[in-house]
Amino acid sequence: MSQLNEIERGQLCQSTIQSLYEATGGLKHFPALLKKVISERAWERREAHGKVVELASLRELITEKPLRGWGEDPAQIEAVIRDDPEALVMFAEAMKHQGKRTDLGNNVPEVVRQDRGNSRAFSLSRVKRECDAPTVAAVMAGEMSPNAALVKAGVRENRQVYLPRDPVQAVQKIRRVFGEKFLRAMLESTEAR
Repeated sequence: MSQLNEIERGQLCQSTIQSLYEATGGLKHFPALLKKVISERAWERREAHGKVVELASLRELITEKPLRGWGEDPAQIEAVIRDDPEALVMFAEAMKHQGKRTDLGNNVPEVVRQDRGNSRAFSLSRVKRECDAPTVAAVMAGEMSPNAALVKAGVRENRQVYLPRDPVQAVQKIRRVFGEKFLRAMLESTEAR
């Protein structure tokens, strides 16, 4: 359970949502505050306007109408934290298996697993699971994209390679992207024709 008491958790949740709306620099603090809300699980029991509010999930905190929650769309929250890989991974993990989807229509009553796909949050989670520590560090520092890390680890296939028109530069790029072994095999296959 959290190190914070109910009042402190309430203040943390309130500060976080206020930073989302502040026009003068508050938005830059939102990802760090959201990470604190998630790590402290501040939604579980907090004080809001003199009343104790208990919620079962982060999703409820985000979607419930004020004063119980923030009254926001989770997709908008995800868009705000998109450039903070750590916040995005924590957010995706906290939002897993929380509530039913309402955008599916009547033929699908509930989605059991929402931790799949090609979203940035899923890619970051997969990088943490599948890649070595230096690659994870490079992605978290913004030096490498999650997709590039997964391609490097052999988890995803590199499907888009834009080659320069200059043949020498094209060979250099093929060597850099696919490796020397691939380049040799390609050259051997063209010589055999």
